[in-house]
Amino acid sequence: MPSALIVSTAEYAKKFSAILGQAGYESVAQAHSGVEARQLIIDKDYALLIINAPLVDEFGYDLAIYATENTTMSVLMLVRADIAEAVEAKVEDYGAVVMSKPLSQEGFFKTLKALYANHNRMNNIIQSNRRLQDKLEELRLVDRAKCILIALEGMSEEEAHKYIEKNAMDMRMSKKQIAQKIISLKQHD
Repeated sequence: MPSALIVSTAEYAKKFSAILGQAGYESVAQAHSGVEARQLIIDKDYALLIINAPLVDEFGYDLAIYATENTTMSVLMLVRADIAEAVEAKVEDYGAVVMSKPLSQEGFFKTLKALYANHNRMNNIIQSNRRLQDKLEELRLVDRAKCILIALEGMSEEEAHKYIEKNAMDMRMSKKQIAQKIISLKQHD
């Protein structure tokens, strides 16, 4: 289940915690300043950050930008209606969402759902990216190992490829692990 961090005065944080609980957030942490929020963000990955601006030690722009640049959490800033456009202009390029106060409960719930969906989408993209990076790393290592086998053992590329695949199956290891062994043996020669 998703977790959230609310940065606000104690009174409003308590109200938002209750609403988030109804919206399905199982873990809701509270911070009362930007500094305290940053410390919590370093320790845990939250799905959502709600900033009820202004904060006691800063307005909240910098915290919103920090969170969007350094985490995968969705960021929602709550500001007075008369300054909402100005705040939005400062943080929208970073992906933070701004809502004006007072909030409608229906609009707030819809925004929470959209932000959670966005957080999930972002995490899926990041995981997919990591898998692709791992696959590229494996391909690089296997190609490097094949070059070593071609140069030192006189194998053709096809023979080197089959050699790596066969050893991976026989030894119940990945092709990447076999390639790393070949590379490390060459380095010790």
